[in-house]
Amino acid sequence: MKKLIEGFTQQLAQALKIGQAVDLVRPGSDIRNIVITGMGGSGIGANLVESLTFGRVPIPITVTKGYNIPQFVSPHTLFIACSYSGATEETLAAVQKAMLKRAHIICISSGGKLLEMAKEYNLYFIQLPGGSRSSRAQLGYLMVSLLYALYHTDLIGAAFMKETENAIEYLDRGEKAIQAEAELIAKKLRGKLPIIYCDERLKAMATRFQNQINENAKQMAHVNTFPEMNHNELVGWRFPENILQQSQVVYLYSDHDHERVEKRMEICREIFEKRSNPIIDIVAEGASLLEQYYYLIHLADWISYYLAKENGIDPDSEEVIDFLKGELEKLK
Repeated sequence: MKKLIEGFTQQLAQALKIGQAVDLVRPGSDIRNIVITGMGGSGIGANLVESLTFGRVPIPITVTKGYNIPQFVSPHTLFIACSYSGATEETLAAVQKAMLKRAHIICISSGGKLLEMAKEYNLYFIQLPGGSRSSRAQLGYLMVSLLYALYHTDLIGAAFMKETENAIEYLDRGEKAIQAEAELIAKKLRGKLPIIYCDERLKAMATRFQNQINENAKQMAHVNTFPEMNHNELVGWRFPENILQQSQVVYLYSDHDHERVEKRMEICREIFEKRSNPIIDIVAEGASLLEQYYYLIHLADWISYYLAKENGIDPDSEEVIDFLKGELEKLK
């Protein structure tokens, strides 16, 4: 896992080359909506791209995580299926249903059944480098490939390419500082329940952070967003007192946060710190929202790695998920 996290910027650079070389023909019919499907580490890239393109893509984007697809899927739908392994049963089922709807399908995978289906049925695909059993550590490939899928179908411009190059340079230059900050934050999270709060625009990023804490550090975490949590969850900050005392609030900030959200977060700081611990502030760095996402992804990955070390856990192991897949296989 350490090696995979260290290779994040190399992954981004290689993903740019793959995306530039791929040949995705513009759909013959008008695209009126986009559906992106994927699970776990393969699916979180869809949430991140949906958030990044919010307000920039003129048609709706829907992210699905399961066996079924929306009723509105049609020949006017761009349907993108993400599965790094190509063996995710939920994603395979969703693609089969999208084929029946005659959607314009693009598959993103390193191989497996998904790539076999793409080749057999002449579906468009972006093939990623294989060799890893950890889809969550392939996020650079998955995110950039999703952006290229939207670019090649004329739904977004080319700005993400330069922004990705900028992020690679910035992260490489600041790698030691990022790791040092991550290690300090991990020490504060040990033995605590991380509660991650942010502006709604960063929700996908906060979810990625939560997922990495779950999978790498084998530790529970919670996510909610402003302003929504001010209308419900805030009232729950009273009980159980012992759990709140063992919680650690983490604020994620971006200069794309709504100004009213920033005020809300500062007002709530006193409430949280009175019942818990001093808040950990994490501020995104980078010139664009995409660059800030890359920064937060990389920092959060390192935090989860160092938290795994604090917990005395192998970050690469997934015994519980392997057990679940094995039991499901018996039921086929």
